[in-house]
Amino acid sequence: MTTSWKLHTLGDRDPVAPVDDVVTLIDMSGIATGAAYGRSDVMEALHQHEPAVVAVSSGGELVGAVVARVSGPDAHLLAFALHPDWRRQGIGSALLRRLDQEIIPRGACRLLAFVQAGQVGEDAFVNQGFTHLEGLHLYARDASMVPEELALVERFGGYVPMDGLWESMKGFSAAKEILDRRVVAPLAHTELADRLGLRPPAAVLLFGPPGTGKTSFARAIASRLSWAFVELHPSLLGQGVEGARALREALTELGRVDRLVCFIDEADEIASDRAERPDSQPLVNELLKAVPMFKSRPDRLVVMATNSIASIDPALLRPGRFDLIIPVGAPDEIERAELSAEFLPAGDPAEVASRTPGFTPADFALVAQRAAQLAFDRALDGQTPEVTGADVLRAVALTRPSVSTGAAEQFTTEAERYSRL
Repeated sequence: MTTSWKLHTLGDRDPVAPVDDVVTLIDMSGIATGAAYGRSDVMEALHQHEPAVVAVSSGGELVGAVVARVSGPDAHLLAFALHPDWRRQGIGSALLRRLDQEIIPRGACRLLAFVQAGQVGEDAFVNQGFTHLEGLHLYARDASMVPEELALVERFGGYVPMDGLWESMKGFSAAKEILDRRVVAPLAHTELADRLGLRPPAAVLLFGPPGTGKTSFARAIASRLSWAFVELHPSLLGQGVEGARALREALTELGRVDRLVCFIDEADEIASDRAERPDSQPLVNELLKAVPMFKSRPDRLVVMATNSIASIDPALLRPGRFDLIIPVGAPDEIERAELSAEFLPAGDPAEVASRTPGFTPADFALVAQRAAQLAFDRALDGQTPEVTGADVLRAVALTRPSVSTGAAEQFTTEAERYSRL
């Protein structure tokens, strides 16, 4: 084997080595910065004529390559490759010296490289005076979805919820704690769950009176996990055989998306007890087949919600369908005090809490507006523009709770009967 080789700068004219040859050498050698950059980054840089230097043997064989990308005063090394038969001949050091000459005219004054211990070219970096910075850690994760998945999610009207929705869920600390521990945490820490033999949930049923945040919780779970969120509306699925077919096709398509929360509200509309509503049989039968198939792959969560769990077909409530059945009721007195402090700073939280059984966050928002309106009316008459505690209590008296006493009592009974945590 000859030991003669020569360096060439890849430029716009007379390319010494085609892009495909350079990429092939990189694949053979191993990318020194593989933890941070991939093949697509390298190919894009080569096509855009970013700084790149190759070493070619006297016989015309490509034996070494470095590729960088200039960004302001820094040049980031994307790839460093040496042919296995041509290592420890000074090629790596020579490539880095020539690369240094290439980046300076482009305005770069520093060359940065992520190098894994023991990778190709590590000695060359040391020999060329690169400083090893202690204490730096490279963190990497895959994006929440690929473009094809995003297009599929958007076709069903879905999206990736904004950050912070979980933190914005006020007044449901008990339900929030259960969902955090039983749903979010196992899905966010799958390695720990696997180590302990805990299977993360894949299908969850939320039940409780209207207005208690079931839809908001489903959306907040997706936000907390940085997953996509799709809501399948029962009214759009239809009824009977046609509805069953639409449901099957939707879950089959969405089953191709990783990291997805699929939410179905008003579950009693498509999953009613077949003994009471024979017309629901095709949809219930489809759910019994489709939900287990959808949850057979990891990183997917079906969340169904209902205001009337007693009307759900018993077959869907048996173990093996939904991993968890979680009650979400109206805020208790402690949670109502939290909501009062959040929405009604002029009121006394303890007193407001004692007067608002059955109130939901939406009710507290309504009280805040009514109290502000009372203060606004006085200000128009020349009085001080200020919301008072009296305004708050009067607004409370004018507001009907979303969850009646009877509904709260029924929820308590159903929670004892149906919950599976």
